Amino acid sequence: MINFRHLISPECIILQLDKTEHEEVVLEMIGHLSEIGKIASKDCYRYSQAVMERESQTGTGLGAGIAIPHARVPGLKEEVAVYGRSGEGVDFESPDQGLAHHVCLLLVPEDGASNHLKILRELAKVFSQADLREKISSAQSAKEISELLCIGAADL
Repeated sequence: MINFRHLISPECIILQLDKTEHEEVVLEMIGHLSEIGKIASKDCYRYSQAVMERESQTGTGLGAGIAIPHARVPGLKEEVAVYGRSGEGVDFESPDQGLAHHVCLLLVPEDGASNHLKILRELAKVFSQADLREKISSAQSAKEISELLCIGAADL
């Protein structure tokens, strides 16, 4: 089981995404990772390009208002993630044609393929819990969202 407390700590949460366009949201989220020191600012463009290249292969919208844009990137030492909540929703080409209101962007080291899939699987399971998504939607703080994600992961 992944350590959600470490992966998506309160500092890794954006309560309200400012952007509504797919690529702009990816840039906003990667910029946030840089602002909190999880990645170097010099890598923002390269990492956002890696995510968008992955997105061009197939959308990362899962349906039910969830998207998990992700990429394996060279030079990254450990997995990093950022969660963003969008009131308006963002089009991540979901199979149900719906907009994503819960976006969790994941970056993993280039050589971390097996961990990459494990983390994606666990994130998808956590966010597939409708009651949890509802609680996250009404949460008032990043700390509250982080705690809810940890509880959701523990319930798996």
